[in-house]
Amino acid sequence: MNFTDTLWIVLYWINAVAIILVTLSFLPQLLFYLFFFLPRKHWKDAKKNHFFVLVIPAHNEESVIAHSVTSLLNDLHYAKELYKVVVVAHNCKDHTAEEARKAGAIVYELNDPDPAHGKPSYPLRYGYQMAMKDFPEAEAFTHFDADNIPHPDFLIQMNKSIDAGARIVRAYEAATNLRQNLWTEECALFYAKDSRVQNNFRQALHQTAMLPGPGLTCTREVLERVNGYDAMSGCDDAEFTYRRLFDGYKCYFNTDAIVYEDQPSSYADTHNRLIRLGHSLNRLFFTDGWRMIVMFFRTGNPMYLDMLIQVGFNPISVMCFTWFPLYYATWAILMLMQLSGVPVFSLAYFDYLRGVSEACHGIYFGANYFYLSAFFHQVKVDATVLSGTAQLSALGYNGLLSLLDMAWQVIAEMSAFCIFQSWIALLLDHRKLGLSWKLEGMGKGIWLSPVISFIYGYCNCLGAIRKPKWIVAKRNPKETHILNPLPPKKQSRVHYVELSEREIAKYNGLWWKKSSKSLSSPK
Repeated sequence: MNFTDTLWIVLYWINAVAIILVTLSFLPQLLFYLFFFLPRKHWKDAKKNHFFVLVIPAHNEESVIAHSVTSLLNDLHYAKELYKVVVVAHNCKDHTAEEARKAGAIVYELNDPDPAHGKPSYPLRYGYQMAMKDFPEAEAFTHFDADNIPHPDFLIQMNKSIDAGARIVRAYEAATNLRQNLWTEECALFYAKDSRVQNNFRQALHQTAMLPGPGLTCTREVLERVNGYDAMSGCDDAEFTYRRLFDGYKCYFNTDAIVYEDQPSSYADTHNRLIRLGHSLNRLFFTDGWRMIVMFFRTGNPMYLDMLIQVGFNPISVMCFTWFPLYYATWAILMLMQLSGVPVFSLAYFDYLRGVSEACHGIYFGANYFYLSAFFHQVKVDATVLSGTAQLSALGYNGLLSLLDMAWQVIAEMSAFCIFQSWIALLLDHRKLGLSWKLEGMGKGIWLSPVISFIYGYCNCLGAIRKPKWIVAKRNPKETHILNPLPPKKQSRVHYVELSEREIAKYNGLWWKKSSKSLSSPK
């Protein structure tokens, strides 16, 4: 066995570990879609109507802010005296503040020259701090973006969750411009898969939800403990989820609290958004992921492992776009050299692969070595078939074929799963998204979802290796066309979220602490 043989055997097992990590990261996805049939859970009617403050951080949003404020003030089916709309005009060089005031919002202007504070988390924190000071009667606070339009029943639904004892609640995300083009369809598909399938499964198993920004609702006690807001990265919603789980809170999901969001309508905007998220989420995984592992072993609660794996998808996708192409492309080149008569590998290397393939009984790490093993066995048994360099060339040819055989199978299986994910998520919630069961107009989004998923992974990989700039995406106010939910079908049985007094007391931000004294007060 020569040096090249030894090196590639070592790389083979490194690649095996990489495949195991990727497989483990996909296991939750398999669980989500194996149990796609789990029924939705709704929240029971509230006994009391709570006071809300709706906070919108806005930077140069004069084209959409008035519409968003107007919809909040006029279209919500909630007592007008029980909520306020606040806009934080952050470093605006346009007429965002004036447009928001004209529409009826309470406006705070924040001028922060620090370029590192260009993220929405800074005006959001300022808005929460000011609102808690100005509205001492406020019991809950909801974050909206400048392009968000909630369903008229949004506050009614969120009030149900708060009244039931939930302290942190996420909404169901949908698109204001669902059918504008392929890019908006794909973004809406992502939200449908996340809201309908993934968080529905988590809710059924009494697990936590991953928080998105739009529609995120918290009680006053949560925000007071963190001085308004304490997640200041480029993925502040995911960071906020992590920090609250570390505190011992649980994040709940309200499937009936729908918030519509303007989706990126071009490759450029999608590219910029994914690079920013990829950079921030990869950083979050490596800075705080280890704490999720500690919390999992400390508490035994699988929600910590679930959230670790969800954010861990980002470094996994980086590995898929760096290690695997480099490893398999190099291996293919070496096999091409082998079949061309250049003896890169010796017979001992192929004999080792044959032994691995036989020991694994059809489960292999890397190329499908079944055909390679069978051919090698033929060569060894019948020495008159081939000999010497011809043997090595033939083994290289069959090794290349085994790689191609594995490649098309993996691509076909992943594409089929991706298409199934998109189709089943839309089918399950087609009435909520205003679609018929035939899903008219969504065909290209479903069938092209594997290609777009590839682009998403590629952009995430770019984000991991370079620091992006914060670029505000183009808004599409003229393309706003919300497909209102169709009347739900009559159900023989309605499933409700049940929060026991024990659960409410458990996830109060202290449950795994020995005493409240161990918590430092917010600065």
